[in-house]
Amino acid sequence: MIYRIVVTPSGKADIFDALAWFRENSQDYAERWLWELSVAITSLTKFPGRCPVSRENEVFESEVRQLLFGKRSQVFKILFSIRGKDVFILRVRSTRQRLLNTDTEDDLM
Repeated sequence: MIYRIVVTPSGKADIFDALAWFRENSQDYAERWLWELSVAITSLTKFPGRCPVSRENEVFESEVRQLLFGKRSQVFKILFSIRGKDVFILRVRSTRQRLLNTDTEDDLM
């Protein structure tokens, strides 16, 4: 089965924020990061259930899995939920960021 990717507003905001930061610091890396992110997200069209349940699962109303991408100090996690034939990209966060929790309203979807 091929799944359809849906990027939520929170996911888009995370992507735009990270991309803006990378563009300020390294235009070349920003473009490469965006390409690698798109490849990682596209890989979720096939077998998204291969990814483990996220440690931040309890923050969301439905089961949330994560896909890690990146290298060395720039590893990111794509937090997503599978609903029927759709994969919803909920958040895209650096592994250096603190874990999402239910006490921090601005971190929720």
